[in-house]
Amino acid sequence: MPAGFSLADGVAGVALACVVIGAVCDVRRFEIPDTLSVVLLVTAAIFGFLHPGFGWFSHIGAALLMFLFGLLAFSRGWLGGGDIKLMTGISAWTGLAGLPLLFVALSLAGGALAILLLGVRKVLSGRDPATLPRVFQSDAPLPYAVAIAAGTLWWAVTAYPPT
Repeated sequence: MPAGFSLADGVAGVALACVVIGAVCDVRRFEIPDTLSVVLLVTAAIFGFLHPGFGWFSHIGAALLMFLFGLLAFSRGWLGGGDIKLMTGISAWTGLAGLPLLFVALSLAGGALAILLLGVRKVLSGRDPATLPRVFQSDAPLPYAVAIAAGTLWWAVTAYPPT
C-alpha cells in the first residue's frame, strides 16, 4: 500500500465509487442498482469497525432519518426509489452531525443539475428527440443520482479534506 493509505481509505474509496457508478447508471438507464446501496451500507459498517468510537447510533440514526425523508419524498413523487436508497446508504457514512451538510450539498447540486439540464434541453429542443440521448429529451426525468454524487463528493471533501 502507498504511504499514508489505509484499509479505511480503500473502503471509503469503494463507497465513493458506488456513488459515481450510481450516477452513471442513472444517466444511462434512469435506474440505480440496489447493489450499490447495499455496498454503501456494508462499507459504512466496515469503516465503523475499523474506527473505534465510530458512533454507531449516530450513523444508523442518520440512515434511518434519510430513509424516512425518502419515504415522504417518494410518496410525493419528488424522488425515485433508487435515489432514496442511494441517499440512505450515503447517510450511513455521514452520521447525524454530517447529515445537514450532506442535505444542503445534495439540494444545491440538485438545483444546479436541474438548471443545467433545462438549459441543455432548451438548446436541443429543435432536434428530433429520437436522435438525442434520453437524458437530453424534454420529457426525461432528472437523473438525480448525478446530484447525489456531486453532493456526496463535496460533502466528503468538506468533511474530510485531503491532507
